[in-house]
Amino acid sequence: MTKRDTGRGGPGTGPLDSARSGAGTGRGTGPHAGRAPEDVPPVPQVGRYLLLRRLGQGGMGVVYAAYDPDLDRKVALKLLHPNAQGDAEEARSRLLREAQAMARVSHPNVIPVFDVGMWGDQVFVAMELVDGGTLGTWLKAAKRPWREVLERYLAAGRGLQAAHDAGLVHRDFKPANVLVSRAGRVYVTDFGLARQVGETSSEESSPEEAEVLQGADRRMLETTLTEAGLLVGTPNYMSPEQFRGTALDARTDQFSFCAALYGALYGTRPFDPGSLKAYASSQSVEAEGTQSLGGTAPLTAPIPAAPPPALIREPPRDVKVPAWVRQAVMRGLSLDAAGRFPSMQALLGALSQEQRLGQRRRWVAATGVVTATLAVAAGAAWQQSRVCVDAGAQMDDVWTPEAKARLESAFRATGKPFAEAMAQRTVQVLEQYAEGWKNQRVQACEATRVQGVVPEDQFDRQVVCLERRRKDLRATVELLAGADAAVVEKAVDVAHALPTLHECQDVEALAEQQRRPSDPVLREQIEKLEGSLSEVRAQVDAGRYKAALAAVKPLEAPVVATGYLPLRAELRFHLGWLQEQLGDSPAASQLLSRAVFDAEAGRADRLKVSILNKLLYVEDGQKHFGPAASWGELAEATLQRLGGEPVLEADVKVNQANLAVSQGHFEEARARLVQARALYDKALPAQHPKRARTLFLLGRVMRELGEPPQALAVMEEALTQTEAVVGPLHPDVARRHGLLSWSLRELKQDDRALPHAQAVVDIFKVLYGEDSPQVAEALDEVGMCQLGLKRYDDALKTYERALALKRKALPADDEKLQPSYDGVGQALLGLGRARDSVEPLTLAVSFASAPADALGESGFALARALYETGRPPEARGEATRARGRFSEAGMDARVGEVDSWLKSLPSEAPPPPARTPARPRRR
Repeated sequence: MTKRDTGRGGPGTGPLDSARSGAGTGRGTGPHAGRAPEDVPPVPQVGRYLLLRRLGQGGMGVVYAAYDPDLDRKVALKLLHPNAQGDAEEARSRLLREAQAMARVSHPNVIPVFDVGMWGDQVFVAMELVDGGTLGTWLKAAKRPWREVLERYLAAGRGLQAAHDAGLVHRDFKPANVLVSRAGRVYVTDFGLARQVGETSSEESSPEEAEVLQGADRRMLETTLTEAGLLVGTPNYMSPEQFRGTALDARTDQFSFCAALYGALYGTRPFDPGSLKAYASSQSVEAEGTQSLGGTAPLTAPIPAAPPPALIREPPRDVKVPAWVRQAVMRGLSLDAAGRFPSMQALLGALSQEQRLGQRRRWVAATGVVTATLAVAAGAAWQQSRVCVDAGAQMDDVWTPEAKARLESAFRATGKPFAEAMAQRTVQVLEQYAEGWKNQRVQACEATRVQGVVPEDQFDRQVVCLERRRKDLRATVELLAGADAAVVEKAVDVAHALPTLHECQDVEALAEQQRRPSDPVLREQIEKLEGSLSEVRAQVDAGRYKAALAAVKPLEAPVVATGYLPLRAELRFHLGWLQEQLGDSPAASQLLSRAVFDAEAGRADRLKVSILNKLLYVEDGQKHFGPAASWGELAEATLQRLGGEPVLEADVKVNQANLAVSQGHFEEARARLVQARALYDKALPAQHPKRARTLFLLGRVMRELGEPPQALAVMEEALTQTEAVVGPLHPDVARRHGLLSWSLRELKQDDRALPHAQAVVDIFKVLYGEDSPQVAEALDEVGMCQLGLKRYDDALKTYERALALKRKALPADDEKLQPSYDGVGQALLGLGRARDSVEPLTLAVSFASAPADALGESGFALARALYETGRPPEARGEATRARGRFSEAGMDARVGEVDSWLKSLPSEAPPPPARTPARPRRR
């Protein structure tokens, strides 16, 4: 596998180079044949992206349709103009700002950003490719009814609202910066002018941005992104505060939004940019003080009088648009920001009055309130605004102070040193999950019952999804409230394994799933079975496999009887994975395969990806590499249809990396893990266990690729992350130290390995006791480091201590005794006590079930000891046997050393008086 170009150099050659000869005329025979010359990309490739055609051009850069060969998908790639205004660092800052701003907003109506990077001296941003045009071109394509226009703008407004919720102001909202797919989905894009709320156009980068861009050239962070006196935005849609260059907040975008909507509805501009600029310039900065972030007007602020007609024009009378739409648009165009709506959400609510009024009429009719007095109407509006206040209250029955106290008490009762730290971290994760559930439940209610922007059937699906997540949390809380020591060790993982709440926000995916039956009895049965499967899932996540299998088997028949395919897929998913964990991989493959088809038939795509990922793992374990790869590719294809799910995608890439390692394809494994790491870093909190595990695995793969310094740095970073996740006294931390010690010894860096080996001993003493078998095994690794440093006295004491502990706890024929016998013998041989070393080394080679490499090392040491004690024939026999074991283990270098030693022996001569130094055994 060849290394891919990182894309940091200048334009290189690529698969599209053959089309370059036709670029000048557009009449070549390559992929660009027949296109206008200006639409043909000037170069075939930017980084790893293959350019296909130009899509558009703006003041900052050119956008191309491109192909990403790594992820096998088309993207829109924005490339900064080589001759962009300002110096190169300012240009780079603008585009990096755009990528940063857009990447911070995750919403169906905001264009997703996939990648950002440098190509030579230019910056590129890769985004989702939308198969349509801009909102401006959509408006020009045909005469649109006002309802259809309003529907598109409401969707765009929700994208803006999501940006505002993330603390951003777009500053350049216009129809050209909104995309409409062929299916009608709306995306807000071009956040190149986005700012933190409250920033003026002349401020430097915020501390948050500096933190995100840390490591970049400091001059870039200190570059002012707007020159003095330079207008930022598009004049036809700019607010007065933008013309003035004063502080901006979300109401700035509200003005631009209403200016664009005014033009779309009435076919004319709401104001003359020149006149508005002159008006803005004539106003003193002091008069605008209330427009700053700290001076935002309260919700009850009076609405100023209408602006002069010469500035904001009254809409044409001959265009049939409802008065409530006109009133909302005109309020959003108030010259004074305090006179606009307090938020985009409030504006969108006002523009959704048709839906809301219809719902209100039905509500009023149902309650018998038919009076038209202002007092009653106001009372009805107030009551309606309160209907969602308690929408999240159901969570208070699951995550309660009593539940938290029971969990903490159960953890403390285990007596584990890490119990307090694990309780604290676990509670934090559960509280965040419960709070996220409540917020999402309230928001879903308000979007339907108050704002009227979400249909009832969509709301129903969200409620069903959220109710299932509540059951999942209940099952996890109950499990953790009765935790034993083994569960406490895994508690943070169990909490993080809760199914994502994000799925309940994906209304498109929810709508595609198999609908639940209308029969209320059957629906109730499904809900009850879901609760039982939630309990099974919690048991599986906690590693209680036998208990989980006992609980899930009785559910199989009733689940199948419901005919509800997503539920059947989930049941077979758990059954299959439990079979794998209990040692029956063929049965696991069969059950998981059936679960995949159930999930496909039920359109449960996220569940399908999770099943496919486990199936990939199971087939890999059976060395069925072809089928494993196919399941992984199917998971990728499903994710592509979903539009990207970072955590699920990263999960798949980790198992694909393991598959590559199984086949010795370490370059591929590294590439997969690098991608997985980037996805996890973007989507998961800093202390999520998956981030540390993936990083450590990446370090081990890098070591196999012959990059020891880089590999060790990555593994040490993973150790630091692990300590942050679970605390310093946790078995996972000990495992990281142990593997670091082993890796350093392999590199002959025993002095660096020894502290890690000793750290394992220290942790195990606290966790399991001074005289535990775990401490004895950890002492073996300390002894190995001491042998490598030729500290034979220390090594002898260490191994004798390990051997004494093992003899107390283990039977005489237990294979775990072998490394300690070997260590005692190796240390004695190193001290020149060859005669004393023969007995422990003879015992070390007597464990026939021990690994071949271990027996080879013990046997070769025994051969040298026998020779030094005057027993050449026995020495030759042991050396020959050791050679065979080295050969069996694939250790060709050690085979050669044995051969050289045998050849060095005289045919018939007494043994040499000088002792042969002991060679540390490799493990």
